[in-house]
Amino acid sequence: MFLLASSLCATPPERVELVFGGDVIPHGEVKEAAADHDRTDPGDAGPARSANHEGWDHVFAPIADTLRSADVAMVNLETPVSGDPRARTGPLLFDAPPALLHALANAGVDVVSLANNHAFDQRRAGIPLTWAHLAEAGIQGVGSGPSEAAAWEPLIVEKHGMRIGFLSITRWLNGARNPMDPDVSPQVAFVPYASKEPRKSGLSPESAAELVRAAARRCDALIVAIHWGTEYSHTPHPEDRKLARALVEAGALAIIGHHPHVLQPIESYRTTSGRNALVAFSLGNLLANQGRGFIHGRHMEEEGRKRDSLLLRLSLSRPEPGAPVSLEDMSVLPVWIDNNHYVASGKRNVPRHIGPMLLDEEVRTLHERLLALTSRADLPPRELRQERTALERRLDLARSRREVILQIALPPGPGVAPVESGRRRVGETSG
Repeated sequence: MFLLASSLCATPPERVELVFGGDVIPHGEVKEAAADHDRTDPGDAGPARSANHEGWDHVFAPIADTLRSADVAMVNLETPVSGDPRARTGPLLFDAPPALLHALANAGVDVVSLANNHAFDQRRAGIPLTWAHLAEAGIQGVGSGPSEAAAWEPLIVEKHGMRIGFLSITRWLNGARNPMDPDVSPQVAFVPYASKEPRKSGLSPESAAELVRAAARRCDALIVAIHWGTEYSHTPHPEDRKLARALVEAGALAIIGHHPHVLQPIESYRTTSGRNALVAFSLGNLLANQGRGFIHGRHMEEEGRKRDSLLLRLSLSRPEPGAPVSLEDMSVLPVWIDNNHYVASGKRNVPRHIGPMLLDEEVRTLHERLLALTSRADLPPRELRQERTALERRLDLARSRREVILQIALPPGPGVAPVESGRRRVGETSG
């Protein structure tokens, strides 16, 4: 009886699910594609208003259920949001409408990383304007602040008894610099490369590690998002490997990387104290229009890599109150940024579509459609063959991109357990 009573009174383990996505970039054609799907609601009086956040809900719909299923979902917001429709933009100068943020919130995004190389695209004033629009959308941002100290202040979110901290850092600022009055002006958490930029602003890796150590003491689990690396390279930068090790030893439980616009490996680390940690060097683009000229099967692999992406799910666990929080496991959800440019350009009545889609869902859906096609007696043989060919081509694309994504993100190594459906126990690779 005593044993039964003890088991009934036992506290269930605490568990928190986190989901991370890569760069959200509002290229001009991405904005146009969203606008193609805008639905207006005339209402009873006054001007018509958008019923789906100016079409951005359509863009994020394929990944919304996954983002909403997380206790906390985070992406990198690679743009200011000034709210000014006349803001100057260009191929490498970004600004996004507030509707984008409302659609991200509607899709389940809770936190965005603001420390990246486009933080100053709308100059110094664009940073506080972005904070204001984030607040209106109900999203929390991290990585910039009204002072240097505030930019390095961790965002702490409480979920299921755990205090989860988030920091965001960039190693690039597109040649810009934080203002020279760090106590009274908007700042971005910045750790420049010693080999790339003179340290006129920003912190050294050693100083960054001390701030990570201090932040880790204030929460149960600390996640550090870093904008780093070499664009279009699948290999982590040597200085980033060194910094990753230092930040993990300082207390980071996981490091989430972005900026290269292609995927880089996800690796597990064992600290000198015996703690397991994880470094995802680059999650690639989550929404962008790079590689828009890619055509499956035409030897354009390099272009396709810019559209490979993933959502990374991490499970945090604590067996009982007061015990340390650990990374229990992770899973990779392969994502492909769809772009029907050639279809839309050939058929004027076909709206543009640019957006992420879950490849596992795409494979399942296409397989079901092919099975259903075998029982179609209403289609002439020629149309049946054409539709089957189109579906088989899309299915081949989805399967091949999924395989590439898993090979890059989860490379095999000595003692590494085989990957099954993109899932792996943390601690199965060595850093």
